[in-house]
This record gives sequence, structure tokens and C-alpha cells, in this order.
Amino acid sequence: MERAYVLINCETGDENSVLSNLRNINSVKEVHGIFGAYDIVAKLESDNQDEIRHDLTKAIRKIKKIRSTLTLIAQGADSSFAKRLSDEEKKVLGRYMAQAYVLIDCKKNDEYQVLRKLSQIPAIIEGNVVIGSYDIVCRVVAPTYNDISDVVTKKIRKLENIKVTRTLNLIE
Repeated sequence: MERAYVLINCETGDENSVLSNLRNINSVKEVHGIFGAYDIVAKLESDNQDEIRHDLTKAIRKIKKIRSTLTLIAQGADSSFAKRLSDEEKKVLGRYMAQAYVLIDCKKNDEYQVLRKLSQIPAIIEGNVVIGSYDIVCRVVAPTYNDISDVVTKKIRKLENIKVTRTLNLIE
């Protein structure tokens, strides 16, 4: 399964329109408004890397009201993890839990070792080594945004070889 994350800045006040357009693109599996340096994060998945490339260049970047995009391409199955969640667990997470993507820059290009350590943290349900401006993207869930902050500051940033993190809190 090929995967990419697209961080999007759009015109102020046009987030809902952009979100709606993104949901109509075949390879877009998740799309969320976020707090922080970006307005929206889209997760793309496909069995075919060409479909993702096509959707990035011919669909996403053509949406009116998008000012800029930053694409992070996942490196493949051996460089990712995802904890299996039942449909009921996903429903509970979406309704009652705070969620965030954390972008990580590693020291010494040791992202695979960092990814293995991240997979051991219960609050982190997904992680990928990526190509782009960051080394790893992971998804954190916790009861509140304060709890997410604790996971980032007390667990993720304490790992060896973490240089910088950027937290993108999801808006539901």
C-alpha cells in the first residue's frame, strides 16, 4: 500500500470548501482540519503510486483556494506501523478522543530506530518514515489535547535522536 500525507495551506475562511473537494478525490482516505502552521492534512493511500502522484498533481494542487502544499511520501510497508483498531474503536476515537499528527525530524538519520521506539508508545496508533521536510509522521490519540501534549513532551521528545517535533492537532 502506497501512502502520502499532504499538508495544505488554503485561503482564510475557505477550509470547508477545500475539505469538501478533497473528500471527492479517490486516493484521499482521510482529511482533517488542523491547528498550527497548516490548515488541513490529507492522508492518501493507493495500491498504485501513480494514482497518488496523479491525484497530487492533477487534483489536489488544482483545487481553487489552496495556496500551498507540502507532501510527505511514506517509504513503504517495512517503514511503517499501524495498530489494528476495530470499527467500534475507530468510532470511539473519532468521537471522544483528541488526535494529532506529529511530524518528527531525527538526528543522525536514525528514523527506523526512532519509529520502532514510537511503536511501543500506546498512545501512538500509526507511524511512517517519510520522504520530505520531515523524517517521520505519527498519529497520537489521547483523551484531551493536554494529554497529547504530555505524550509529545514526556515521551516522544525524550527519545534518543529526536531533533524537532511539530504537532498538528486535528479538528473534528
